[in-house]
Amino acid sequence: MTRLNEILYALSDITRLRILNILAHREQNVSSLVQLIQESQPKVSRHLAYLKNVGLIEARNHAQKRIYSIKEDVFEKYPFLMALIQDLAKVDIFANDLRLLSSLS
Repeated sequence: MTRLNEILYALSDITRLRILNILAHREQNVSSLVQLIQESQPKVSRHLAYLKNVGLIEARNHAQKRIYSIKEDVFEKYPFLMALIQDLAKVDIFANDLRLLSSLS
């Protein structure tokens, strides 16, 4: 599978899209993502691993937690992702995720 095919496949799953949408707005740890999208920790971790393997996100250690964020060059490499993220905010489930995210501040 080519890198673009892998990325398009990554975007075909609503859980991965929800995670990307959240991470595009603010870096998060697994626990926060679990709370935000109301999915199990193993499921969220599995999707994070997939997104990391295709090069869309990265992780760093901070204290006892792994913090996930969108890779710095992703929007340069794949400009269509920025348009996608902006359009997701117009869809209820993604807009709700962002409302919850802003309430965590």
